[in-house]
Amino acid sequence: MASQDCQVCLEPYDDKVRRPRCLSCGHTFCTSCIADTIARGPLYCPFCRVIHASPVARADDVPVNYTVVSLLQDTPFSMGTERSLALLAELKKEANELTTTQLVACNCHLTRLTDFKKRLSEQRSVHQVQIQALRTLIDRNESLLHEMTSTAAQVDATITEGMEKRTTLEAAQARVNAASTLLEVTAAHHDDQEKDESVQEWCESAHQLLQSQVLVVAREVEHVTSAALQAVVGHSMSAAAASLTPTNPKLVEEVMNKAQLVGSGVCAILETDGRRRCAKMVHVENRIYLSSLKEGDPPIYSHTVPYRDVRGLVDETCVRIFLELSWGGQVQGRVCIKLLNTAPRTRQFFFLCSGERGPSYANTNLFEVESRGQPGERVWGGDYENNDGSGGSALPGLIMGDLNVQTVTAGLVAGYCYGDEHRKPSHFVIYNNDCPVAYEECPIGKVESGMELVRAAAKLPNVQDTAISDCGIVLCI
Repeated sequence: MASQDCQVCLEPYDDKVRRPRCLSCGHTFCTSCIADTIARGPLYCPFCRVIHASPVARADDVPVNYTVVSLLQDTPFSMGTERSLALLAELKKEANELTTTQLVACNCHLTRLTDFKKRLSEQRSVHQVQIQALRTLIDRNESLLHEMTSTAAQVDATITEGMEKRTTLEAAQARVNAASTLLEVTAAHHDDQEKDESVQEWCESAHQLLQSQVLVVAREVEHVTSAALQAVVGHSMSAAAASLTPTNPKLVEEVMNKAQLVGSGVCAILETDGRRRCAKMVHVENRIYLSSLKEGDPPIYSHTVPYRDVRGLVDETCVRIFLELSWGGQVQGRVCIKLLNTAPRTRQFFFLCSGERGPSYANTNLFEVESRGQPGERVWGGDYENNDGSGGSALPGLIMGDLNVQTVTAGLVAGYCYGDEHRKPSHFVIYNNDCPVAYEECPIGKVESGMELVRAAAKLPNVQDTAISDCGIVLCI
């Protein structure tokens, strides 16, 4: 049968180096011959000379011809039972890869769209206050408010459509996983390919929406209005900062709100032995994110408050820290972690997030994913010295301390434990899923929010592309 042999090398197809793969023109050749063609330049069909429609980097990027595979299994030359089961598992895995890629893109856009919608809402609130305070700018602000409202409606519609597509993709993936025969997998995979164009169109519309310049224009108008408001609120701003006490969190919130009103940032200042350090403060809903301390003065025109006063607002019985993750040149969001105890390794983790002892995790990268796609999948970070996993000394005065065994569950954050020669004292690990048969002897905390960001980072081709662009303490007000 001609369908059993590659028409280039005339060798029979198999389930390894000579798997049948179909080009966009419809002709089928073995994986080995396609790899040879790619090595020589663009992938084109040896028969009709048509260049393959989709860009490919390797032969495995070209779709498998499941019809030929099915015919091979139905012939007297079909593989044995054991090899057939192995092929079935491999085909299911490959069929899942397309849906998984679509889900990652869908979830990434949904996360960014949700954040985009939140920032639009915050910006709308700012402009509503300015319209009430400065009637001379009301026409310009109201026009911009209308545009942002329209954009927010488009974001809502796009999010709704994206959630529907995600549900469809999840159902398709479940159908593939439930398949018990090669024909069922082939049929499910064929349906998934038909959905691919629709998902790509949605991703493109979401990408175009994210390119909207409405926030850029909004900030420009905000700055113009803020300059006029500066003289009005400047005196009350200084008075609020002067009256700040460790026992009055509402005054902190007042300082943050007034700073936002005039378009100014807020920094906490710590001066020790002539050394000045500052920590940026960001107010989001009912939380204040106090970034790690950094050397130098705060930005010009920033409002400042004493660091010790803000630090006094930390509830020592329920300490939370955050890690801000970025990749692809964009901030993806914050991972909020609740600390579980006051063990030395936990306190070291806190100090490396706050920067109070000098170094911090800010501007370091995650450097390894272990057990990718398996129970107990985990992501490693915390090398503040070499930023590649080879460094990470313990902070002075912080010893290992007693061990505290805990079963591994999704979101568990653990620290360095003696006996692992590949890890350093400052390293930490975040588990992406459960592993009931494993345990950690040095638990640090538990992820409360942002777990989807850690899982998305683990799916990147190179997890070292993920940066901890900021870190610090979470203050609940």
